[in-house]
Amino acid sequence: MKGQPPLQAWIDVINTNLIGTINAIQVSLLHLKEGASIIATGSTAALMDTHQKNDPGNDPGGMAYVHSKRALSAYVHDLATELEPRGIRANVVHPTNCNTNMLQSEPMYRSFRPDLEKPELKDAEPVFYVQQAMKVPWIEPEDISNAVLWLASDEARFVTGAQLRVDAGGYLKWYDYHN
Repeated sequence: MKGQPPLQAWIDVINTNLIGTINAIQVSLLHLKEGASIIATGSTAALMDTHQKNDPGNDPGGMAYVHSKRALSAYVHDLATELEPRGIRANVVHPTNCNTNMLQSEPMYRSFRPDLEKPELKDAEPVFYVQQAMKVPWIEPEDISNAVLWLASDEARFVTGAQLRVDAGGYLKWYDYHN
């Protein structure tokens, strides 16, 4: 397939995003008691179809990322069912673009503006705005932290198996556009 990365690139992404998280969760299960909460980090990209891209298959690194996060979401959903009898909750938080060093980088700008040789923030930022229904280019790390804190708290004691989007309405905007 055009643009297909070497198999090792896929393996690296799957090992980091999926296997690494599963390993951490599995090790923690030995120590968790009733009332505990497992919270994994997904991505709104995992909730969207790959056909959203203008040239699917030309961004295979992104494809591996999407598939790893989808598999993680399914794993946590099944884990919530499995752990329910023990009184342990499992949920996933799905952020949109988050204002971190990962987003604020030349490789990410190129991902959003492949039409430019050396895109900068000023070039990519308009595309960031297009992705959210709310009028923001991205969310802040604190927005994700607050969602995680809530899911871990007693206030969310009856929330399990949730796929919580913290996406400034990005999924709704995408969903409305594609349906």
